[in-house]
Amino acid sequence: MMRWLRQSVLSLLVLACASLFSTVQAGSSPIGVALDQRVIDLTNTLDADTTTRLADQLAALEQRKGAQVAVLLVPTLGDANLEEYTNQLFRAWKLGRKDVDDGILLLVIKDDRKVRIEVGYGLEGTVTDLLSHRIIEERIKPAFRQGDYAGGISQGVDDLVMLVDGGDLPEVAKPGVNLQIIAMLLAFIAGAVGGVLLAAGKLHWRRALIAAVAVTLLLAIFGGGSEWLLCLLVMPLVMLIGGATFGALWLARAVFYGVIGLLAYILGLVVVNHQFAEVNFSHWLAYPLGVLVVLGLYLVLFAVMRAAWKQSRAGFIARLLAAVAVYVAAGTLMDLGRNSWLFAFPIASFAALFIFIKTSGGSGSSSDSDSSSSSSSSSDSSSSSSSSNSSSGGGGSSGGGGASGSW
Repeated sequence: MMRWLRQSVLSLLVLACASLFSTVQAGSSPIGVALDQRVIDLTNTLDADTTTRLADQLAALEQRKGAQVAVLLVPTLGDANLEEYTNQLFRAWKLGRKDVDDGILLLVIKDDRKVRIEVGYGLEGTVTDLLSHRIIEERIKPAFRQGDYAGGISQGVDDLVMLVDGGDLPEVAKPGVNLQIIAMLLAFIAGAVGGVLLAAGKLHWRRALIAAVAVTLLLAIFGGGSEWLLCLLVMPLVMLIGGATFGALWLARAVFYGVIGLLAYILGLVVVNHQFAEVNFSHWLAYPLGVLVVLGLYLVLFAVMRAAWKQSRAGFIARLLAAVAVYVAAGTLMDLGRNSWLFAFPIASFAALFIFIKTSGGSGSSSDSDSSSSSSSSSDSSSSSSSSNSSSGGGGSSGGGGASGSW
């Protein structure tokens, strides 16, 4: 029973780590939300049709010229400096292509009645400070003074798109196939399969060694190119990492199947993103995994409570009363009105999990090797949860070029 609980908890930790890594971008954003859209309105000023039309217009520009233009509406800056705040957002958003820095940020601070256009290094010769100032003074501010925010932003975006279209920018790089990356991925998969077969006793080590040599030679020929000698040295190491990782995971089956399911889910998101529709990875990873973690924790709580009931009913009642006491204390101390008792429930549930596991932990001692073998799973799950956002191109360098204004 306790061995199953340990494996279940470890599986949930793997999912929690993946969820944490998928929401790193939102945590590093200066405005507290993920900078993964071309148009972000935190003031609820633009309607859905306008937002969609602007996003489609900017996406089409990026397809034609490679330049990335983003629009952001925020309520207020507080005490922050406009130029410094905009430059910080520009760098965090990483607008524009890497080493080209052809990004533009149109920032509207509605309640402060301020607007700024921040231009990346690569477009400063095309969208000059003078032109940015004219767009603000002649197109954006007159519409804003009349309360037509959607019209002002649309006219400003139209002018910026027209200037970028007329600029001399590097051609959009066509997506290519990196054979070395594919070869290393195949080596990792081959090593993972071999590691599982060795751990399951289905493959003798001599045959595994012969297969590893054959796979190394084939992949070096397939993806090595002019660096085939380096591939001969790297491929065995990659296979060893894959074999050690998944061979260890096989010893903790719940964690193993959890990782496989997570990888399949991420692969499905990648396929949908490339073939059907743009996917917000932070949402599609964080929210479902968060729900799974919560449901899993409550499943573990139910299991340990059931085990405690079978072991000692008196002990079960004592632990249950302790959990109720935590709930009452949390609901009393939190000053949130009726919501205090709602927020106190997850706190008491978390405390009950520790109370019941701690008190029933001495009833059985299964192999501790399960917990040690799962330590390698966190590193594998974190590496598999990386993804690129369509509104960030790796740029973000700006020398402060652009213009500001107020209405």
